Amino acid sequence: MKIIPHNHFQFFNFQLSIFNMKRFQNRVAESSLSLPVSAIISILIWFAAGLVSRKLWIPLLQTGFSTYLIAEMNTRNTLLRIRSRMMSCVFLWLATMQATIAVRWQTTVIQTLTGLCIYLLLFCYKDKKEVPSIFCIALIISIGSIIWTPFLYFLPIVIFLLCIPLYAISFKAVSAIIMGIVLPYWTLIPYFVYKENTDWIKFHFAPLHDVSVLFDYSSVTVGHLVCYAILIILMLIGWIHFVRTAYKDKIKTRNLYDVIITLSIFFALIIPIVPAYANYTLTMLAVVVSPLAAHYFSLTNTKLTNIVFIITLIIIAIVSIMAIYTPYLETPIL
Repeated sequence: MKIIPHNHFQFFNFQLSIFNMKRFQNRVAESSLSLPVSAIISILIWFAAGLVSRKLWIPLLQTGFSTYLIAEMNTRNTLLRIRSRMMSCVFLWLATMQATIAVRWQTTVIQTLTGLCIYLLLFCYKDKKEVPSIFCIALIISIGSIIWTPFLYFLPIVIFLLCIPLYAISFKAVSAIIMGIVLPYWTLIPYFVYKENTDWIKFHFAPLHDVSVLFDYSSVTVGHLVCYAILIILMLIGWIHFVRTAYKDKIKTRNLYDVIITLSIFFALIIPIVPAYANYTLTMLAVVVSPLAAHYFSLTNTKLTNIVFIITLIIIAIVSIMAIYTPYLETPIL
């Protein structure tokens, strides 16, 4: 019988250790320091982008709250099969990158309200008793529409998702939606009538039927295009990865990701159709792309995915630095 030399066993063990070695993306995904470090770097970038001079404290706080919502969304629904804060980290990177290009308190409010709607929406999975959550979703959309009227267009896709794949629609749910949408306006309209400012009602809802904003790229900048390209690439990579590995997740998790994928497709299509609203819709797209990208980065362990992760970080860093120190990303594409 031929005896295998001891050094051969060492070689086999070395190969096995290389195969099981954690890559940089996995170390980041599983580290408890990833989110605090990301938060510190994000705050430094906000300072460089004019946190004090431009008085961006409210958008910064809203971004922080949205990051917390994303973390809670993952914790409550176990969207990742491992213990990881990658979902909130990815969102924080994308939100910070967008903040360096164009940020107003209105856009960050809409981003926060979008995250809150999705957070509550996932509560409703196969539970027709979650009428309070459905009422809160409709109420949030209505409040958001007071700030940005086209936010009302978010309501039909929410109703569709409550039907399929959440299976949470009922007569009580429909009643809750109607009450939630009507309540803020029911409160405001008498006030404007009392102030004899009835024109507010007419002008407020005018954007809902304004077709001039369709395919109007006059306000789109290079920064918008770059952000959109990054988000779409991450969405497609995450989507393909999830479809290929969905069998490893629970049925509930698959259905919840179906909600996220449907919303990401909706926002991805809306942006080129109505580019005039890119400042708002890009922030909304970032909310739903984050879980898909985090699922890909956290649950893969190959040399290629590690390279993609590092390249993503480098690109986000370059875009943020360019937005802070050069006016190039503010250049209109037309």
